[in-house]
Amino acid sequence: MGSFLSNYRDWLKVADTALPQNIFGYLLQYSLGPFRADPFTILPYDDPKEIARCGSHGAKSFLPEKLPEREGPRPEMIKFMAPNRQVSQLTGDDMHQLLLTAVDEIVAKHSSHVVVRTSVLEKSGEALLIADHITTPHSIAGKTKREIAHVHAGTGSGEYSMHMCLSPMDCKEVISKKWGERMTLAGSFVPHEYLIIYTPRTKEELEVVKSIINAAILFMAGASESVH
Repeated sequence: MGSFLSNYRDWLKVADTALPQNIFGYLLQYSLGPFRADPFTILPYDDPKEIARCGSHGAKSFLPEKLPEREGPRPEMIKFMAPNRQVSQLTGDDMHQLLLTAVDEIVAKHSSHVVVRTSVLEKSGEALLIADHITTPHSIAGKTKREIAHVHAGTGSGEYSMHMCLSPMDCKEVISKKWGERMTLAGSFVPHEYLIIYTPRTKEELEVVKSIINAAILFMAGASESVH
C-alpha cells in the first residue's frame, strides 16, 4: 500500500490535464501498461500498410537533409504511461524561451497551413493544428484530431519536450539519430508516427529541432514540399 501511495503522489506531481488529476486518472494511466510501445523500434515505418495510411505522403521525407546524430545518451523518460515526458537532460528558461520563439516563427512561416489553438490531445496549452480550410490529408491526421504538434510548456510536467507526428521516413530518421522516440501509446491509442521530441539543449540542437517541427507541419498538412 505504501508503494502505491508513493507512486500516486509522484504521479500527481507531474500529472497534466490529458487525464483527470486524481486517483481515477492515475489508475487509468496504470491500466494502459499492456499497451506500452517499444520506444525505439522503426519496423512499423517500413510496413506498406502503415505507409498507405499516410496517403500520398507516406513514402516522403520532409526533412531538409539527413539529421546529425544527437550527442550523448538519450534522456531518461518518466516511468508512467502518461504523461509522456523526459526527466533528465532538462534545460533552463533561456532555452525554453528560444524554443517558444522558434515555434512562433515557424507558425508565422506556415500561416497558410497551421492554426494555433488549445491542444485537443493534452486538453490544455497551445498546439499547432491543421488550418481549417485544409481537408484532412490522411488517416494519421484524423487520428490526432488534426493536431500536428505541441510543446510541453505547462506547470508540473512542462519540460519543453514536444509531441508531434512525422512521416514514416522522418520517424525512422529522428528515432535512429536519437532526437526522439515513440510515444508510450504509439500504435494503439495514437498513431505509430506520434513521437516525443527531446527538448533542445543548445542553440545548435534547436536548429535541428526546428527542422523536425517544420517537417511535421508539411507532412500533417499535406503540403507539397518534400525532399525525397
